[in-house]
Amino acid sequence: MPKTSPLSRARDLPRLTCVAVVLSVMAAGACGDPFKTKAQRSNADQPFFVHALSGAPLAYATGLVLPAAAVTRVDGSFAFDVAFDLNARGEVVLLPARLVGQNPGGVRQIGILRPGGSYENVNEAPRTGYVYDSVTVVRKGEPAVIQAQEGVCSVSLAPYLYAKVVIDSIDLPSRSMYGRTTINLNCGFRSLKAGLPEF
Repeated sequence: MPKTSPLSRARDLPRLTCVAVVLSVMAAGACGDPFKTKAQRSNADQPFFVHALSGAPLAYATGLVLPAAAVTRVDGSFAFDVAFDLNARGEVVLLPARLVGQNPGGVRQIGILRPGGSYENVNEAPRTGYVYDSVTVVRKGEPAVIQAQEGVCSVSLAPYLYAKVVIDSIDLPSRSMYGRTTINLNCGFRSLKAGLPEF
């Protein structure tokens, strides 16, 4: 029976190494979905200050724009998702863009949900239960979750950004509010925990 020479064994080493690498990659892939979309941006935790929409000068910030993770003024450009107002009882009124006026650039669907509990305990946006393009009234300290259809997500299978928002304090004489928001800047991702979201 012929013996394998040291030289032929040396020639087989690269081939064996390739097989080992392929098997390792396959084993790693079996632990997760290789086609699952991964988040590219960390969730944005943002404190903010806004005025109530009714009665505020045009230059004042009265709305929230999710893709920019910032407050903005509400004007004819409709470059906002939700406007803030105060009613006669001093409660916070959340107004989707469609309720503020007619956007010549088209209508984006904005849903708002009141999840109950505390702002800190809202760790993910629900899949269902949103009230679309309707007035939502919340008390000081009561969280709301926003589902906003965004142009930046138009090529995504889930064309929404999600956020949670809460107003922590209200100054009635100046009709201004201090609040916080956590915005998931990844299209279709619903996690509202700090850091890079997994879903």
